[in-house]
Amino acid sequence: MSVWLWFLCLVPILAVLILMMVFRWSGGRSGIVGWVLTLIVAYTWFGGHLHILSAGTLKGLWATVWVLYIIWGAMTVYNVVDLVGGFKVISDTFTRLTGGNKILQLLVLGWAFPGFVQGVCGYGAPVAVAAPLLVGLGFDPIFAAATALIGHSWAVTFGSLGSSFSILERLTTLDPGRLALFAAFFLGIACILCGYSIAHMYGGWKCIREGTPAILLIGVTMGAVLNLVANFVAPYVASFVAGAAGLIVGGLVVPKLPMYRPKVADYTTVEIAAATTEPYSFNVAFFAYYALIIIVFTVYLIRPLKAYLAGLINIGFPFPETTTLLGFTNKAVKKYQSIAVFTAPGTLIFTAAFLSYLFYKARGLWPEKGGQMLLNRIIKQAMGATMTVTTMTMMGVVMMEVGITRYLAEGLANTGKLYPIFSPWIGVLGAFMTGSNTNSNVLFTGLQWDVAKLLMISPFVILGLQTSGGAIGNMFCPMNVALGTGVTGQGGREGECLRRTALYNAILTFVVGILGWLILYVFFPGIE
Repeated sequence: MSVWLWFLCLVPILAVLILMMVFRWSGGRSGIVGWVLTLIVAYTWFGGHLHILSAGTLKGLWATVWVLYIIWGAMTVYNVVDLVGGFKVISDTFTRLTGGNKILQLLVLGWAFPGFVQGVCGYGAPVAVAAPLLVGLGFDPIFAAATALIGHSWAVTFGSLGSSFSILERLTTLDPGRLALFAAFFLGIACILCGYSIAHMYGGWKCIREGTPAILLIGVTMGAVLNLVANFVAPYVASFVAGAAGLIVGGLVVPKLPMYRPKVADYTTVEIAAATTEPYSFNVAFFAYYALIIIVFTVYLIRPLKAYLAGLINIGFPFPETTTLLGFTNKAVKKYQSIAVFTAPGTLIFTAAFLSYLFYKARGLWPEKGGQMLLNRIIKQAMGATMTVTTMTMMGVVMMEVGITRYLAEGLANTGKLYPIFSPWIGVLGAFMTGSNTNSNVLFTGLQWDVAKLLMISPFVILGLQTSGGAIGNMFCPMNVALGTGVTGQGGREGECLRRTALYNAILTFVVGILGWLILYVFFPGIE
């Protein structure tokens, strides 16, 4: 392990962050620079010959399709609803229910709701669904994207019906129950901190003071339910049940607390204004999201149906085995990151958009030339996000293909007794490079387990830190950020969104790391 080479490996990542966050470059332009720098480092110091660099770039291009499919679908749903004036109705309704309290709206739709959606359908879908809703309620688009990114992160490990958590099970021989114990504990703490992060981002310490009763009530509920379900029911539905509990508490209980009840006069004014300006009911306006939730839950929860649909059409491309000049090998694959067409989140989102179009058209709400208007909007909105996701994914995959990502993680593993503090940062690194907690766990579960054995500390705690870091890292991943800016029509402003989430990502990761260190070396030294 060479210190100077380790820091050299950071150069592409640092270049991207500096260009986006300091010089305000678009994600697409920054990604091109990061990709080129990665190619140079890979070719010069990691034995990345032309064949492996080409394969890595092509893999990155194909992996881009999965994310873009979600982005384009979410943009379609948003614009279908917007073209019929649905967000005005949705905004009026939520304003009435919350008495116009913006903090409650943020906590319910930007924190509990994304966690609920993440429980069944992850891969960016919670951000794609929640961010446009917040924009429809009048929030700044970049702020809305950052809120959804922070708000869904706590639910990622046990979301998507436990896809990220299942990697820990499959790649180790450890007891799943104890794996779930520590992962749920760390993420339960992170859940509460996500609520505080959103409140602080919105209005600083003043907003935290005002929002604390709601944050604690919703956050403790979701964190407790997450732990109870993960440990005593099934980890695969823990995020879904926790998110549902948060929605119930946030939507039905918190608005009734004395400190959140608006004055009667204000409430009446809001209610009358909404009643006189709404051209149709909330249920009609929200139909697209009802359709999406029903479709997703039907496909993902009825396992025989999902298995049948997943087996119909799978699109993927074969890649041969590649080996760098230094001996780092990637095995051959018959279908690299294959897409099961009929169960892909993008397909489900597009299906909801099409059903919504038919519904609104049948009710006479669809505008004349609405199809052309819809297409023009999507093309205009999608360009920035498409460039960002494409270039960032190419950079990330090339770094993995030549061993740069692994080298960075191994450097952090050489920190001795401080390792638990750095362990979740390895998870963050994996999520940053791949846009996925699942892929982060695929990359680093083996490494983290090996380090735990070498240091003779509990692998359950360390792997809990790994997957927690991978979950938290989703709020800071450029690919997910591009998704958030894309669906809110702010393509090219990814750097602003990263600046909003960077501090909270660092705080949550640091807190989780400190908790892990305290468990291993202070509270329960010698724990297995």
